[in-house]
Amino acid sequence: MSCNDFSEVELKPMFSEMTFNTIMRMVSGKRYYGNDCDVTHVEQARLFREIIKEIVTLGGANNVGDFLGFLRWFDFDGLEKRLKNISKRTDSFLQGLIDEHRLGKRNTNTMIDHLLTQQQSQPEYYTDQIIKGLIVVSNFNYI
Repeated sequence: MSCNDFSEVELKPMFSEMTFNTIMRMVSGKRYYGNDCDVTHVEQARLFREIIKEIVTLGGANNVGDFLGFLRWFDFDGLEKRLKNISKRTDSFLQGLIDEHRLGKRNTNTMIDHLLTQQQSQPEYYTDQIIKGLIVVSNFNYI
């Protein structure tokens, strides 16, 4: 190659993947992007990437019902239905991560492990809902 051969490289997706991998390694001890992901978690990684993609899509969507309240009853574009669906899928995914750590399948130094330890001493303050909320805030604030 000579110094005159240049190629354009799209860095934004690479930085996004790196950021999500870093955050999720701290939260759950797993990577969900890249070719060197753990083979045992391929389906979980695919689900995580789908959830992120859908959240990004819905995050920029305009809801007509926000401007004209009575139109929310009709949900013309199906936005409300899609939001409820992604909410259920995200909740299920995060509950799976918590249950996996709770059952001891993953014994690592992660945010989930530390929160589950706190849950044992203060169950009223560290419910599963609170833990899932903290994961969402730490992860999806990046979007």
